[in-house]
Parts: sequence; structure tokens; C-alpha cells
Amino acid sequence: MMKRRDFMKNAALAMGGLTLASTMADASGMGAACTLGSRNIEPGKGEKAPKGAVTYYTEFKIWIPEREKMVAHMEELGKKLRKKRGFLSLSLKNMVGDSTMVHNYPTNLKAVLRTAYLDAAKENSLPLYYSLFVRFKNYHDLMRSGVIKDFERLMREFGDLSENYSEGVYVTVSAGDRERIYLRPREIEEFLSHQVDDPISDLVTVNNHVAILKKDREIFNKKSTALLKVAQETFRPAKGDYDYNPKFPYGMPGSYQNRHYRRAVTTEILQSAFAPDGKYHYLFHGTWESVFDHENSHIDPRFRHHVLAILPYIVEGPIEPFYKTTILLNG
Repeated sequence: MMKRRDFMKNAALAMGGLTLASTMADASGMGAACTLGSRNIEPGKGEKAPKGAVTYYTEFKIWIPEREKMVAHMEELGKKLRKKRGFLSLSLKNMVGDSTMVHNYPTNLKAVLRTAYLDAAKENSLPLYYSLFVRFKNYHDLMRSGVIKDFERLMREFGDLSENYSEGVYVTVSAGDRERIYLRPREIEEFLSHQVDDPISDLVTVNNHVAILKKDREIFNKKSTALLKVAQETFRPAKGDYDYNPKFPYGMPGSYQNRHYRRAVTTEILQSAFAPDGKYHYLFHGTWESVFDHENSHIDPRFRHHVLAILPYIVEGPIEPFYKTTILLNG
């Protein structure tokens, strides 16, 4: 008999629940931030270069036997970029699973896809999927660094599968950690240069992909920042809950059996710097102590209230994979 977890993984593959990486060649893409093969790195007609800190973001695929070679090359790339003017940080993340609670599925399906991508790769059903974040103080420093050409050359070494990657330039709208919320340019720059998800920390990354129409950018950024604050500041059990314990000021560990969760470690909203297709693409990027902390946060009515405020503006997504950090280099 097929195990429940295997059934859910296979069902998700069949229905497109894992479409972020496996079927992003379709430009409609189920909310993918960048369709595979897309290039969204330069201003189009009527657009200007972004101000402030920027992120060069890529998504790519690779077969398991090539993993060690790729990681070694990425480490060398990081060392090279670290010497470049304006470098803030680099992080390479392996996509391991997918959130079910982001889709408001029944709670009995909570976290059933948490390792689905990785499990499929181990069975040779799928390649490995990676996301790369490279942060610079400004757009001009990023473009002068040579990272875009360096990455292109690196992907060529791994054949057609890896060459069909996506890339885009993003700006950080807002960010937060357990100490504060970051909104001003200097604050955001400081946040981006002190990323905390070192591989040894074993934190879980989430990276929710959505898109909106160009005309809705201002109101969406305002409402999504309000959502970020809720995601960053709420936890369970909270004051007023019957099982609240002041010894756990950030909340208690989540599990399948409970609805507890600890506050997010970090949160960040990234917006594509350019909108060539009339849409801005977003990454709701955060780190958590566990998958169940994240999944349980999405069940909290306080969080869902603010999700409903941004839902009318979303025209693609949400798709929210889980990742584990492979490389982190701060400037």
C-alpha cells in the first residue's frame, strides 16, 4: 500500500502543486517569481534603475551527481564577490519541499509536502532545485560586479538543464527580525548584510512567490508590510491563551499535534525592480526554526486576517517552497 506521504507527493506532482520549478516553462507559471529562462535584470521602456540595496535572484536546476561540483563553484564565486564594491551577502538555498498551509488546505494535510522535492530528487524523479540570493548596496555595484556573467558561465558547465534558469533584480520593500522591523534604506542595507540562516543554524527558509498588476504596487506594498509585521511579531501560545507561558516569550515549538509556533526569525518582502510584463513579482522570504512553526502561523486568525487584505491584488501564486541553506556569506 502506498504510504500517505508518498501519495501526497505524487498527487502534488500530478496536479501541479510542485509547479514552481518543474513546470515553470509555462509563462502562466502558478505564481513563479521568474519563469525559468526569463531575464528580468534591466529597466524596460519608461523604467529606471532602482534606488538602494538590491538582490540578484536566480532559480536553477541541477542533477544530484553535479551537486558537489556546483557548490564548490558557488563558494568560489562568493569569495570573488565578497571583494567587490558594495557586496552585502550571498546565500544559496536548496528547495526541499512545499507549504500546504499557504493554500489553506485542511490542517490534517499540514506539512505533508515538507520534503517532497528532496524526496523526489533522491528517487531520480526530479532534479535538485536551488535559489541564489546575491545582495549589493545598489544596482550599479551589482551590475559592475560581474555576477550575472559569472553565473551564466557557471550554469553552462552543467548543460541544458541548468542553462534554462531564471534571473531577476529585486528591491527589499520591508524586512524584520525578532528585534525590530526595517523600513528605511540604511536599515534594510544593514539587514541584508547580516543574514542569519547559516547552514549550521538548521533554520528553514520559506520563499512565497506571488505577482500583482503594476498599477497595484503602492497599495500592495503597504498592505504586505502590515502582513510582514504580523508574521514577525505573532506567536502561540500568546498572552490570553490558556497555555501561555512567560518562559517562552517567542512562543513554543510547533508540531503536527498542536497549533503552537515560535515567531519568525526573519522576514523580508522583495519586489521585482522591473515589470516588463505589466506585473511586479514578489518573494515573501523568511526564516523559521521549523517547518511546523511556519505552517501553524498560517492557521492563526491574526495572520489570516492580513492575508485576506492582500489576496484581491494577487494575480499569480501563491507558491511557497521550503529551503535549507547550503551557503551563506555576509560582507
